Amino acid sequence: MTDATEPLLYAHDMDEVVGSRHRLARDAVAGVLQRVSRGAYIDAAVWRGLRDRERYRRLVQAVAETRQSRPVFSFWSAAVVHGLPVVGAWPTVAHVSVGAANGGRSSGHIVRHVAPLAETDIVEVEGLLVTSVARTLIDMAGLPATLTAVAMADRALHIERFGRTPPMTSREALEAAFAARLPFRTRARVRRVLDFAVEEADSVLESVSRFNMRVIGVPQPTLQHRFDDHLGLIGFSEFYWQDYKLVGESDGRIKYLDPAYRNGRTLERVLYDEKVRADRLGSLGLRVSRWDWDTALSPEALRRHLAAEGLPTGQRW
Repeated sequence: MTDATEPLLYAHDMDEVVGSRHRLARDAVAGVLQRVSRGAYIDAAVWRGLRDRERYRRLVQAVAETRQSRPVFSFWSAAVVHGLPVVGAWPTVAHVSVGAANGGRSSGHIVRHVAPLAETDIVEVEGLLVTSVARTLIDMAGLPATLTAVAMADRALHIERFGRTPPMTSREALEAAFAARLPFRTRARVRRVLDFAVEEADSVLESVSRFNMRVIGVPQPTLQHRFDDHLGLIGFSEFYWQDYKLVGESDGRIKYLDPAYRNGRTLERVLYDEKVRADRLGSLGLRVSRWDWDTALSPEALRRHLAAEGLPTGQRW
């Protein structure tokens, strides 16, 4: 089992007299170490055991530790530090924002964005300077990666049902960051993302499903609708179409296979609890439709799936 907390090794910490810097480079060529960024390495076995997000977070840390001045990380790099999600893979370069006077030339593992930043746009998280959550969302929403921007905005605005964790930002903060950025070229794209984001989405899969529901034009569902029967609370549905008596659930494999999401239950117990829940909803005259990541990510696959459940398509939200 790999140790995800093992520290990075930096060439500037090594004693050049005894050749430690050169030994790092040799070990990287030999496959003992993995070069993360210029002058930063990690044990290759540890690197292979890291998830995509963890690798990218290490890259951001490596860039921060090997620059002469403290960079302000932005876009994906700020997002990974804040704990925001992406749809798809994390990038392999760090993103930093600089003032016009500093230039925007990118090199190596760094992409530089020339953009004005107010003091309120910059925060310190885990020792790193990053754009605030609100400013990060404004920046990301201006990119063509709309699915990721929606997933990030939903996550940042999410109001946890039982109040255990507060939202990462507020609509007021987003509107203030948007107004402070005006005028800018991608404001129409950003405006669409902000208007589409919701507080109710519990997962990235829900955000992706909802986005592609709008693409295919199914009737707009009610989100996180509560259901009760004579026994009490049944639960909250991710999507609900009252006129069609249809409950929609986007189920990723992680819900069943990752112990962290099973709350101490066995897989068999999770499946049984889902059956009991579906039976109780059925007693209310409701049907339950489930789909996975492959279906959610493809507008055409989602259209076929929901059309088979009786939902019309081609409507404008």
